[in-house]
Amino acid sequence: METLNTPQMSLFLKRVQQLRGYGDMDSYVLVNEFMKFANVPEKNLTGIIEDFSSPKTWIFGKRKLINDVETMLGHTPDSETFPDTI
Repeated sequence: METLNTPQMSLFLKRVQQLRGYGDMDSYVLVNEFMKFANVPEKNLTGIIEDFSSPKTWIFGKRKLINDVETMLGHTPDSETFPDTI
């Protein structure tokens, strides 16, 4: 299992924040990377993966992944990153 240090996690967070939208295959790559270095079972990420699979819910998957990474970094997830109204 790979473990990322804080600078690597911050870089990973930036990569997640730069996801462009529905159909961006990097979203699935990043979920898999997160699963490996965070030692999170795939079943725990199923909701994020399901959200990424629809243009209507894609942004919610991105928000969840950002919140999970920020939590690992010890940051309080920023609710202003993605407003609730889309």
